[in-house]
Formats: sequence, C-alpha cells, structure tokens
Amino acid sequence: MKILIFGNIIDNKDVLTTYFKSKLVVVDETLEREEALDLARIYDYDAVVLRLSDARPPETDLIRRLRIGGLRCPVIAVAHSFGESSRLRVLEAGVDDLIVSATSQEEIFLRVQNQVRRSRGFQSPALTLGNVEINMNAKKIFVAGREVTLTKKEYQIVEILALRKGCVLSKEAILDHLYGGLDEPNPKIIDVFICKIRKKLLALGADDLIETNWGRGYMVVERRSTEVAQPRPAEPAIGPDPRLTTGLFLRVGA
Repeated sequence: MKILIFGNIIDNKDVLTTYFKSKLVVVDETLEREEALDLARIYDYDAVVLRLSDARPPETDLIRRLRIGGLRCPVIAVAHSFGESSRLRVLEAGVDDLIVSATSQEEIFLRVQNQVRRSRGFQSPALTLGNVEINMNAKKIFVAGREVTLTKKEYQIVEILALRKGCVLSKEAILDHLYGGLDEPNPKIIDVFICKIRKKLLALGADDLIETNWGRGYMVVERRSTEVAQPRPAEPAIGPDPRLTTGLFLRVGA
C-alpha cells in the first residue's frame, strides 16, 4: 500500500508512520494543506490519513477539497481525543472513518487497511484471486493453502497489482509504490521481479495471475473458466439395413 499522512505529530507516543512502514507501507507525509492537495492529485494513494486534534480546528475544508478534487481513495481521520462537535463536523465533511482514542497503532493500521481493501472491491479479509490468496495481515501469499516464498518487494508488487485488479500499472508506477520516489532503481528491475514472481507462483500450481500489457506495464487478472463441456454428437445408430425395412427387394437374376 501507499498512503499519504497529513498533520502534525501530536506527541512522542505517535509512531504511526514508523508502524505503517514496518508493515511494508510506503508513506508520504506533509504538514501543508496545499501540498497535501497537490500530492493527492499527482499520486495514486491507497488512502489518506489525517492527524487531527481538538487543539486545532478540524480539517473540514481540506477534506471537502480532496473530495471535490476527485480523490477516490478512503480518507481516514485519526485523533487521540476529539469532542463530539468536532467529530460530527469531520464526518459531515466526508471522511470514510474516524478513529478516536485507538488502543494501539495496530488497530489504526488494520482499520485503514480494511478501508483500502473494501474500496478496491474485496470484502473478505484476504485478497482472493482464483486459487491465489493474498493475506494482507500476515503479508503472505498462498496457492491452494501452500505458502509462496517471496521477498518483501515481491510480495509488495503482488499486493499493489492485486488491489488494482484489471488495471494496468506502468513500471514507473510500481516503482513509486515500492520506493516512494527515493533511490529508485532502473524501471527494468520490475521485469526481473515479475519474472521471479511468476516462476514461484507457477511452481505451486497458481493460475496465470500477472498479465503483461506490452508497452504499458503489468496487471493482475482473475481468470475464470468459461468453457462449458459441449455434448458429443450422437453416433449414427447401428441397425438393420434400411433397404430391408422398405418392403422393396431387388431380385437378382429374375
């Protein structure tokens, strides 16, 4: 996943960014409203997380401008404490979830991840594509119940493509989701990653999951068998010679 976090760190107990990164999430951060709007327009984020506080006015204007600007990903507001009037204003502005007084960073992460998963059309806890299951909580992939041994980057690529099932992602876009614009290698490295991923999946009998769109990039497709067994044509009946059933006989030598 790739998310944008907006807002000041409230206190030294706020380790949200560090925790998200430990879960293989690429994080962009900003304290400026206009920069947040620009970043949301430029990049394909899986979610936008807003740090809110009763000590500051609720960011209702930013939320509305994000929505007016066409942002489709979930917007989640997070606060340690928040009065009822502020809660109502933020919810009315259009956030998808408001998390107040969360007991742990893990709770925030899981609630954000659930919003992302549902926004991409996956209702169950795991991303299931054919006989491939992507467990976003454990960051593991299984084929018919057998775990696929993947590196962190390989797992991230499969998750990125799966969340955008049916959409072509360029190699540059995949790199941005992997590295967040920092120390990005040559885009050709994505071809190498994809080749290794395919071999590991196919070795365990996975469906052909990743499709190459030549000149554009890669996408995940869910292949469903549409072949219906056609009935075999009936064999010609074997019976008596039809000449013997017509009542007409040809007498030879008559």
